[in-house]
Amino acid sequence: MKKLKLHFLLNPGSRVIFLLLFSFSLMNPQELPRVELGNEIFIKNFPSELEGKRLGLIINQTSFLPQGKPLLQALLELQKKVTAIFSPEHGYSGEIEGGKLVEDVLKGDIKIYSLYGKTKRPSSEQMKEIDAFIYDIQDVGTRFYTYITTLKYVLEAAAQARIPVYVLDRPNPCGGVIVEGPLLAPEYESFIGALPIPIRYGLTVGELAMMMKGEGWVAKEVELHIYKMNNWQRHFFWKNTGLKWIPPSPNMPSPKTAIIYPGTGLLGALRINPGLGTLNPFLQLGAPWLKTETLLKKLNQGKSYGIELEPIDYTPRSLLGKTLHPPYENRLCHGIKVIIKEEEKFYALKFVLDLINILHELNQKEILPYSNQLNLMFGKKHLADFLEGKIEFDSLKKEIEKDEKIFQKKRAPYLLY
Repeated sequence: MKKLKLHFLLNPGSRVIFLLLFSFSLMNPQELPRVELGNEIFIKNFPSELEGKRLGLIINQTSFLPQGKPLLQALLELQKKVTAIFSPEHGYSGEIEGGKLVEDVLKGDIKIYSLYGKTKRPSSEQMKEIDAFIYDIQDVGTRFYTYITTLKYVLEAAAQARIPVYVLDRPNPCGGVIVEGPLLAPEYESFIGALPIPIRYGLTVGELAMMMKGEGWVAKEVELHIYKMNNWQRHFFWKNTGLKWIPPSPNMPSPKTAIIYPGTGLLGALRINPGLGTLNPFLQLGAPWLKTETLLKKLNQGKSYGIELEPIDYTPRSLLGKTLHPPYENRLCHGIKVIIKEEEKFYALKFVLDLINILHELNQKEILPYSNQLNLMFGKKHLADFLEGKIEFDSLKKEIEKDEKIFQKKRAPYLLY
């Protein structure tokens, strides 16, 4: 497969014009050339080695070409043989509540096998129906989000069956520069988080797949093909891509939800409602015992984080297909609403850890972890140790910074953009 290069439309004839256009592009991200997804490149340059082969698609509701056509439809119109579909958590439609098991179903004559049901890996019997896997799912850039675990399990199964995997690359909505969080310790590996990477890892799914193979997190024998994007750059956020946002899961309605999720996603394990049971998940948070005004003052209204904070009172409700039983269901919560102003300055995990530190000082009896859930999500026991008074907050931050530096160096050989 040929390596694809990024193309730039800005070609000014003088330094002045360049500076003007560059400044204008920053103010108007929609004027940048649209990102071409890996699935577009795959359809335009369908690999000759797959002609006549039986294809197994790992897809869901995000698996659309930017022109609005589902990848499945595009392949069928090209008369390619799609013999099986594999769906992740939330199902093929993406409308099933998180954590709820998904059943196998039919899509016309094609069987959709659930990888979030009785099994989370393709079975040997299922793989007899296909000659190659095609992976095309929009991710959110956070370790504790199960789609990348599904990709890991597919790569492992493919290696055993000697079936090639084609990953059609997509943007990371958290960008490709910022890395946050501790590396996952082996004792906390689970389907929630199965890779020794930070919480916010700053890789595209194609880069992550390459890293899985290169670091031996999956068998190095797996035959892996990455279809790169055109025009995507590491510092891009979703606003720079020119692409429509399709929610990857029911509680991920906007790109800004994805940006804050590496931080506020942890709060559900700490007796805090992270906006679940509302129409603004993860971009607001609260609890019946939270002292809003004190918290806002200590956080300086969010000014040092590239965000604005507003006080909010709300009552989480059961929302069918989103969250049936949110934390503090039907109870009035006092809290804050987060408005992200500068994505490139917003470190979601740092903000939430500072928030947790303040709440620990103000409400030590209330902000406690739920069993082992926090460790599975955070990836190490250090945050729980801090909350239990076993280590200082500075020690927690130093441990995180050390892991971030290790990962930045380790990921460097796998960067495609």
